[in-house]
Amino acid sequence: MSTTTQANRAYEHLRDKLIAGQFEPGTRLLYGPIGREIGVSATPVREAAGQLAQEGLIDLIPQLGAVVRRLDRSELIEIYEVRLAIEPYAARLAALRANNGQIARLEKKLARLMELTTRQKGSASKFASKRTASQFNKADCEFHLCMIEATGNREMMRAAGQSHGLTRVFGTRRHRFDASSMQATCDEHKAILDAIRSKAPIRAAKAAAKHISNGLQLSLQGAAAGSSA
Repeated sequence: MSTTTQANRAYEHLRDKLIAGQFEPGTRLLYGPIGREIGVSATPVREAAGQLAQEGLIDLIPQLGAVVRRLDRSELIEIYEVRLAIEPYAARLAALRANNGQIARLEKKLARLMELTTRQKGSASKFASKRTASQFNKADCEFHLCMIEATGNREMMRAAGQSHGLTRVFGTRRHRFDASSMQATCDEHKAILDAIRSKAPIRAAKAAAKHISNGLQLSLQGAAAGSSA
């Protein structure tokens, strides 16, 4: 396997773990152990860390290495403002441009969210386990990225993908998922999908804006709870 391929693997692996909330802000990322998780040396992981630093997900600190970035409240709001500027318009374009295959992928992601929500409703625990929350967060992220992909706009995919990843790492991942909040997320995604399926661009944009605004409120609540804990 080439060094470039190994670095790409390390990048995808690290980014997935960050978005799934498996690293707390401030966590030092150890290249060796992370590399052993996917069968590569520390070098490709170091290269992947450099790319993730460019995306704003981690900080590279002299004498310490890669550390998961910390965001304050104002930075979190700024990132959500970027999403509010991009994703409602992306939903609008998706309603106009999505083909049957792209709609089917959105339906699959929503079905996964609903499956996890149903599982949580039957759980004896009020809050979802870390594994369930991670799986829910991943499916949620994939729904949004599929929607943005349906626009066919590569620059929008790049910009929206970066801002979306940032809110996943530093925003909603701090929220504790219960069955009620998970169902609300499913309902909001269903509203977006229904509008895209119906080729209703204005309704799709409004549904996306509402969903992102609600996500900001959940993220701020999670951040406040984390700082007071």
